[in-house]
Formats: sequence, C-alpha cells, structure tokens
Amino acid sequence: MVLEFVHHCSYDCVFVYSLLVCSLFQALQSSTIYNITASRPLIQNQTLVSPCKIFELGFFGPNGSEKQYVGIWYKNTTFSKVVWVANRDKPLGHKDQSASLIIGGDGNLKLLDGRKNAIWSTNVMAKSNYSAAVLLDFGNLVLQDGNANKMWESFDEPTDTLLPNMKIGVNVKTGKKKYLISWKGEDDPSPGSFVLGVTSETPPQLFAWNGSSPYWRSGQWDKSKFNGIPTMSNKYLSGHQLVQNINQGTTYYFRNYYNNSFGYVSSHRKDL
Repeated sequence: MVLEFVHHCSYDCVFVYSLLVCSLFQALQSSTIYNITASRPLIQNQTLVSPCKIFELGFFGPNGSEKQYVGIWYKNTTFSKVVWVANRDKPLGHKDQSASLIIGGDGNLKLLDGRKNAIWSTNVMAKSNYSAAVLLDFGNLVLQDGNANKMWESFDEPTDTLLPNMKIGVNVKTGKKKYLISWKGEDDPSPGSFVLGVTSETPPQLFAWNGSSPYWRSGQWDKSKFNGIPTMSNKYLSGHQLVQNINQGTTYYFRNYYNNSFGYVSSHRKDL
C-alpha cells in the first residue's frame, strides 16, 4: 500500500505497509544463525535472523549483479526489499565465496573479503572481543559488549529505508546528520542522487534533494502533521513523530513501531 500523503506529493519517498506475524514463519534451517560472535562468524550461504524471524541479514547480489553486499531484508515476505546495506560503497566481487562477517580481535563487527582485508567495520571503541552482533525484530543490527550493552547499531547509519523507530534528523551542536539516501540503481545500492532529511528550522519539515537541488518539501510540522500535505489525515497521526529539542539542538523524525511499515527513497523519479 502506498501512503496517500506520498501519492499527492510527486516525489520519491514511497511508503509501503507490510504486516508480519511470527506464526507465519518457516522452520529453522541449518544455514540460519542467531548471533555473530568471535567463534561464530557469518559466512556465505548463511543468514543471521531476528528472534521472531521477521528480518534476516546475509550476503546478496541485487538483481543478478556481479557485486556482493551484506544487507538486511524482510524474511518470509513476497516483497523482498533490502532495507539496509553495510558495504554500499565497497562491494565484494561475486566470485568471492570466502568473504565473512566476523567479530574482530578489537571487538568490532567486520566484513572481510576472501583475502581477509577489512571491507567494512562498525569502527567503535570496543573493550574486548567478547562482543556479539544480533539482529532485532525491528530490523536493527546491534553490536553488544559482553554485558549486552549496545555499542553500535545500524539504526544510526540508515541507508535508503526508514524502519519503525529509526530516526532521521540533525544535531546542530555536533553537526551529525542522519539522511535517507537512495540507491544509485536497482542493482547498485551505492548512494544515489535523492536524499531525504529533516531541517533544523522551527518548526521543522522534511526536505528532499536531487543532488544539490531542492526537490520536495513537506511543509512545516504543526505538532500533528505536515501542513504542506493537505491529504495527511488523522489516520497517519498515530504513527508519525517529529521531536525537536532546542536546548540539545536536535530534530528527529521517526515512525513508531506499532505499525510494521517502512519508507524508502527510490532512485527513480515518479509522479505517484
């Protein structure tokens, strides 16, 4: 289902509803693991799955591409949208069957190619290699220390998809920004031209760019909806949240988890 407020905006942010229930999940296969540890890496033909098997993470090649990536997608659904990609800038060769996702000696989650070169890493200050990576039922990949404290999460590094409880926004004090950036093409998850973010003005609004050119804006947030989207009726209000803290310098937009839905930025210009 495409959300109606997007339908009338003529822009590239397409929101799709996908309802999921644990009772529909398939039986566990031998190629499935539930965490990545120093002694249990993720290798080719394996997937890391969330507890209720809603999401899974593994190696993939989009649309027959000769390049390989590590990503997260919905499990057991007909809509096989990849919602997050680790190495979108540094693909593996399709013939590299020895690549693996490991917990390194420094405690970081790392993607190694067949020659043991680090292609991607969480790159945090981990205290030991007793850390583990788990995939949560919200689609969040989390690196935990030995006491299950969160050290890193994929929700802090979104790609093109906004999952429930994932935030996009800006911290003007630190300069940190979280954007959704489209894929370059259907078989190329590297950063494309379209970017969706949140402005730091008061009141804030969603803003999309095509390269450096403004492409679309939602209108300012009136504490319940965006005033530039007249078709945004009450049926949307329970899911959309935009929180601005002037003292902390933060502005974030997110959707709550009560609806198992997601939004993504497409690389294709469409008049929806």
